[in-house]
Amino acid sequence: MASVSNYFCRMKVFWFIIIVFFNFLLLGCKTEETEGPLPEIQITKPSDNQSFGYSDTIIVKAQIHHQQTIDYVRVAVVDDQSSTVLPVQMFYPADKEFNLETTFILDNLLLESGHLSINVRAGSANGLSNEWIGINYSTAMKSLKSLLVVTKSAGSGFTVRDILPGGDVSDRFSFTGDYSGSAVCSKYQQFYKAGSVIDNLSAWDLKINQISWSVPSLPAPPLPYFTAVYSDNSEVFYASRDALISGYSTYGINTFRGKQFTNGYFTSIFRYKSWLIAFFDTFNSAFNKLVIFNYPGGTVFREADLTGTVVSMHDSGEDGLFLFINNDQYSAVFNYSFEMNSFIKLKDFPQGNISRVAMPDIQDAFLAFTDGIYWYRPATASLVEILPIDHVSDLAYDPISGELFVTYGNIAERYILPDFQPFQSWLLTDSIVNIHLLYNK
Repeated sequence: MASVSNYFCRMKVFWFIIIVFFNFLLLGCKTEETEGPLPEIQITKPSDNQSFGYSDTIIVKAQIHHQQTIDYVRVAVVDDQSSTVLPVQMFYPADKEFNLETTFILDNLLLESGHLSINVRAGSANGLSNEWIGINYSTAMKSLKSLLVVTKSAGSGFTVRDILPGGDVSDRFSFTGDYSGSAVCSKYQQFYKAGSVIDNLSAWDLKINQISWSVPSLPAPPLPYFTAVYSDNSEVFYASRDALISGYSTYGINTFRGKQFTNGYFTSIFRYKSWLIAFFDTFNSAFNKLVIFNYPGGTVFREADLTGTVVSMHDSGEDGLFLFINNDQYSAVFNYSFEMNSFIKLKDFPQGNISRVAMPDIQDAFLAFTDGIYWYRPATASLVEILPIDHVSDLAYDPISGELFVTYGNIAERYILPDFQPFQSWLLTDSIVNIHLLYNK
């Protein structure tokens, strides 16, 4: 019995030691968490809800106090999702008092109008403190930076040139090989060039005029590889020979992959709301297809049969699209209704086939036919010939300034509508194959 009693005494002592040990740990942790006060921060500039605009300078002033050493002070401008919108600034006072004074320049063109916050964070051995002050921001107005002109020399050389608003012309960069088309993303200042049979899809950074990334082609002459290229001013999308549409971010990350089709090529792509719409030119069939992909999933939401070839697709401003379609001897504009999954012909064009369309808004469309350029206004169904220029290589219209750019041969012309006499004209050394409007954002 004595041995049993000794055993229980030893167990009581053992558990007492364990309990004391854990209480010591808990008390130690609790003491560490509440060791002294945190740094005190008082922001004196800017004032709460002060308003700023693009390119303005924000002066940030704050006083930071602490009983111990302030290890660091972090200052950031953040949006409503707490994401930084300008480079973060760090300071290391190594003192108990710090009078912060610094500046931020609001030069982020991607920043939209709204509410921002200035966050001042101070860290010490005891922990960290945060203070915020809110400001209002108005973004820069969208404006035209330049007209990008793609020219082709007598051989296989291409040059991308700038025509500035003042009229000066300068070369950006050149490339060689084959070419099927190009697109521009003003938001991220990128130019996308697609090869035809052999060359890659290349993304050029227009801030430094260098290739930032590329997608290789899989040559199989004489079959084309890249059959369409399109940018929605955020991503770039391309269609390849295997009837597959892929999308890439400005950093070259694959963001979209549509369902693969067979027996044809995708030749036109357009982003609309939560869908990616593409025209599928079918081999050996009386009907082609308008394919509507879910974005970003890539599954097919809907298909619709149509006759003819889609030259261009544009937002109609309602629940649908304007489709400019060429048939054998004529062309027409249709409205595609998502709700009804049907096509409604809006107007026939007896002038023949359309070669180019410029339609950046729902009110005005400019169409190039063999006999000239016509101005089409959907609201009134009017079609008026404005310029008797044949063999137009490309068109571009800037609705902000009301300027129409027309190219043919090696000539580029600028018109300020409704004046139909060229306001400016440029004679380049090489023939012009494409033009793009490059905006500040």
